[in-house]
Amino acid sequence: MEKILTQLFDLPKMINSKLPMNNFNSMVEDSEHNVANWTGKFYTVSALVILLTSLMYVLSPIWNGDMGEGSAIVGNVLSMLIWVYAAFPIAQVVRSTGDSLASSKSSIVDFVFRDLAVANIKLLGHVGALVALFGAICMTLTWATSLDISGGVMTGWTDNISYAYALPMAAVASLTELLNLGFVGGVLADWSAWDPTLTAGDPWSLSGLYAVLWGYVGVVAILAKLYVTLAIYYFFYGIISSLVTFIKSPYLPFKTS
Repeated sequence: MEKILTQLFDLPKMINSKLPMNNFNSMVEDSEHNVANWTGKFYTVSALVILLTSLMYVLSPIWNGDMGEGSAIVGNVLSMLIWVYAAFPIAQVVRSTGDSLASSKSSIVDFVFRDLAVANIKLLGHVGALVALFGAICMTLTWATSLDISGGVMTGWTDNISYAYALPMAAVASLTELLNLGFVGGVLADWSAWDPTLTAGDPWSLSGLYAVLWGYVGVVAILAKLYVTLAIYYFFYGIISSLVTFIKSPYLPFKTS
């Protein structure tokens, strides 16, 4: 009787093992170990989507009839060439971020709150620096040629990157606000303070040259802001991680006799 009951209780397991192409159990059981790989694939797909949508956005004046007339056409063509070129290294930054995350061996907690957050901070900083660099190149050509080479109208699609990947910075910024460290939160959350699409000023003028040089300074400023943000994030992550470890196993840092 006991043997019959054992076989009856094992019936679902036996039938489940006989089902064809049944790998769903292993998929669910290994899901935690595959989080990094799935996240990496998400960034890989995002890189392709970002590239295609950016190209469609940059080239849209052609079929929308917004090319203008005369010298405006030349300026728009040069602007398109610059931002089509820029779309590829920007998309590659997203792809490289995905490859880095896919190779992570961290636990799920460290992956979400350290690896993923740090990767997103780097992603936004690097994309921001690239956009600022190509915006400065547009400013340089505008100043040198008197053509209206847009450094701004072609960059609207980059806002989608900020919306999709800025959550870690927003979360840490909220934490710093709770700790009355609003100035730190401002550094983490405000990535749009530097405008890479400023006007180049009058062609071949000294003030225009200063504006162009200031555009290149913006690239350095964004990268410096990135590294400061990373340092702040690592600092807060270390404090919170140590606090959680202490709560899990509290100890006193001195011996008792």
